[in-house]
Amino acid sequence: MLLPTIEELLSLVKLGIFFFFLIAVVPACFGRGIGIRKLYIQFLMKIFKWGTARLKEEGPRNHSILMATSEDIIEKENSINRLGSLNNCTDEQHKNFELSDVVYLVKSGIEAVIDDEVTKRFRAEELSSWNLLTRTNFHYQFISVRLSVLWLSGVILRYCFLLPLRILITLFAMAWLFITVFPLTILADSEFKQKAAYYINLVAFRIICRGFSAVVTYHDRENMPQSGGICVANHTTTLDVAILMQDRPYAILGQIHGGFLGWMMRTLSKATKHVWFERSEVRDRKFVAERILNHVSDERNFPVLLFPEGTCINNTSVMMFKKGSFEIPTTIYPVAIKYNPWFGDAFWNSSKHSMVQYLLVVMTSWAIVADVWYLPPMEREPDEDAVQFAERVKSVICRRGGLVDCVWDGQLKRMKVKESYLHEKQRELGELFGEDEGVPGALPKKVRFDLSQQDGEEEQWEETEHNEIEFEHRDLRRRASE
Repeated sequence: MLLPTIEELLSLVKLGIFFFFLIAVVPACFGRGIGIRKLYIQFLMKIFKWGTARLKEEGPRNHSILMATSEDIIEKENSINRLGSLNNCTDEQHKNFELSDVVYLVKSGIEAVIDDEVTKRFRAEELSSWNLLTRTNFHYQFISVRLSVLWLSGVILRYCFLLPLRILITLFAMAWLFITVFPLTILADSEFKQKAAYYINLVAFRIICRGFSAVVTYHDRENMPQSGGICVANHTTTLDVAILMQDRPYAILGQIHGGFLGWMMRTLSKATKHVWFERSEVRDRKFVAERILNHVSDERNFPVLLFPEGTCINNTSVMMFKKGSFEIPTTIYPVAIKYNPWFGDAFWNSSKHSMVQYLLVVMTSWAIVADVWYLPPMEREPDEDAVQFAERVKSVICRRGGLVDCVWDGQLKRMKVKESYLHEKQRELGELFGEDEGVPGALPKKVRFDLSQQDGEEEQWEETEHNEIEFEHRDLRRRASE
């Protein structure tokens, strides 16, 4: 058998380049697809269903396979609301601390150590079954021969075919962005430059999304963000930007990065106006607020895209929104983004992976499948402060995306809990057990608690000198203002 000649190899390369342009570049230029990615996802769904059925059959013979029924490791209860010495006490003056109360406090602390509500949001979402990726087979080390053969076939497909093709597509998108943006830098601001930047951004991010086999379904496009407003969304990965900007361009508000991501930021800034800042500098925050206000005041500019959480969460929940952007008098366009973890984990753990490492993880996954919901625009009510408005927007995003609404600050993954919050918790216990001058920040007992012996009954309270308000909202406003 004769080896192929150089001319034959060049012909194969030319054929591959033509095929590449046919399936990626040309459809992206016109905002259309030829259906290959959707057929690919449908085929994967059938494979996953078959694999799940096989795992269930193997279950009785393999005791290491456990199907998760909840995201919690243990079943928890709010022990502080059920303190034994306080349940049967009706006289507030006799609500004193008893030794038996230590058991409930220790139990609550152990529950928080084993399965707290914060750190689990910064880990990859666990699947109820196996999606044939090595990185998710922690509970499935012992599998059947047919599943092993299928897994090996998937490894060959993802690393030997999909990975090189995806790298080629992404490199072409970077080259397209760099080459087409450069001429815009010498043009004066005009309607032509605005339209050219609009089209260049659309095509570039459509090609980028094809670089990791993204299949995105957009809902309620009539609510798409418009110029003069701010688009806020839950944050899972830097790919959130690509997924949203392949539908329409935005002016991105974000933190300055280095490396590959920093190069992307500088390149994008040559074509459109973006707002980059250093989060650690308080002075920049005020400057950023002024720049956002000036930006949204000009109807010719793209709407601002920002992520109020300030960090990436694993797409199971939404953490506290920073109030800064909600103080600006403009229309807010909420957007909910929900990824399907079966085809690949979209969460970027920046403390574990660099941007390039994360892109390699994504490109060696099956695909990125997501749903995007454009929610009706919202404006701040006259009697509503920025924190309340941020909470209202966050709750709407959580409900539509099926995400857990968390009151915790996402920055807790980078820093310790503030002393003021610890003192607040100490003050709460002091109010339960009686006035304690030794507790920092302790207050006189103005709160009367009616603790019930019924499991799950909510804690009721009233304040004698003020109107009734929810304690969580008071605590949230205090922490957000610090």
